[in-house]
Amino acid sequence: MAVCKVALANLGMCVRDHYFPASYAHASWHRLQPFFQLPGRIFWGRDRVEVELKPFNDRVLNRDLEALCAKVAKVQPCLPDGRSLFFRMQGAAVIPLLDAQEMAVV
Repeated sequence: MAVCKVALANLGMCVRDHYFPASYAHASWHRLQPFFQLPGRIFWGRDRVEVELKPFNDRVLNRDLEALCAKVAKVQPCLPDGRSLFFRMQGAAVIPLLDAQEMAVV
């Protein structure tokens, strides 16, 4: 079990070193943990895998998440099966139903 924990920690630090902004250069696992726990969806395509992540409720963390997504898009890492990996944040917020009804009336 200890070997698995060490391997997982090493993987997290490797991801930090390659894809996170420079301000995370010496970040501990505790600081990175919110990024690894983000909910989202995975879209499997023929030549690419897209990971859509829900944004944080914090502006600074969202800025860092955008930088992370941009760096992954720039590097275009490949999965073992040859597909490219892309990260992106979820789009704009859903318009509440009330606003949609008001737009229809106007």
